[in-house]
Amino acid sequence: MNTNKLLTDLTNNKKIEVNGGLHIVSTPIGNRYDITFRAFYILSKSEVIVCEDTRVTKRLFSLLNINIIKKKWISYNDHNASSKINFIKNELTKNKVVALVSDAGTPLLSDPGYKLVQEVIKSKFQIFPIPGPSAITTALTISGAKTDSFLFLGFLSKNKNKYLQTLQKYSDLKVTLIIFETTKRLKYLISNIFIEYKKAKIMVTRELTKVHEEVIHVDITNFEKYIKSDFNFKGEITIVLELNNDKKEKIFSNSYLLKELEKLKPSQVASMLAKSSNQSRDEIYKRCIALIK
Repeated sequence: MNTNKLLTDLTNNKKIEVNGGLHIVSTPIGNRYDITFRAFYILSKSEVIVCEDTRVTKRLFSLLNINIIKKKWISYNDHNASSKINFIKNELTKNKVVALVSDAGTPLLSDPGYKLVQEVIKSKFQIFPIPGPSAITTALTISGAKTDSFLFLGFLSKNKNKYLQTLQKYSDLKVTLIIFETTKRLKYLISNIFIEYKKAKIMVTRELTKVHEEVIHVDITNFEKYIKSDFNFKGEITIVLELNNDKKEKIFSNSYLLKELEKLKPSQVASMLAKSSNQSRDEIYKRCIALIK
């Protein structure tokens, strides 16, 4: 791919210069042709590549015919961030062109990297966004869900109670929710959603921009089919949720709480009332404690 002719400033026909600094580069989420001309150009010119897994990113470079030999490769993840940040900052002091990429899609979106960006900002180095593909927006656009307002929650807690509490908490916002999930927990999600939210719609997206791209639409009419059979696909999936919470807001008054506190302990009152309230157990418990002080 020859980008030298394509990447010119349209106002004066000069080639775009690549300045030293941290370039946050979006990479393909499935199809290698998801890459933008600008991202290809920046990756080609980068002297340092900061990535999650060097094997994955080198494979992408090979597919794109980008030379990998004369570049410095740094594996960066949540486990080694503290030991790598100073090294990366040292490269930036030399005015090097440093590219930060994730294994797929836009860096920092449910991926490591924000700590690095914070440190780069503190040190007053330049940061350049190189926008492009994201599984979040890609899934949303083909889901058929409302797009005027949405909320990305990443991966939900492995704790099942916290998992459901998070969904309950955000259901009151009445916005489209987007989460990342694994195949193993998909049946659990579907079965529990329709216990609480009869009008919910779930859009399961997988293999986005690849040959076997698929969107599965689940609602009250067909959800039983999906909790009875196993999902045979592998890897992470992006799920778009419209919970359509039609519950009326219910928050117990202080006088009602005081009445219950005459018979029960604060923890018991909180556990009992949280089942039929928009407030969580913790919120009700804190109110109870404040009332009896």
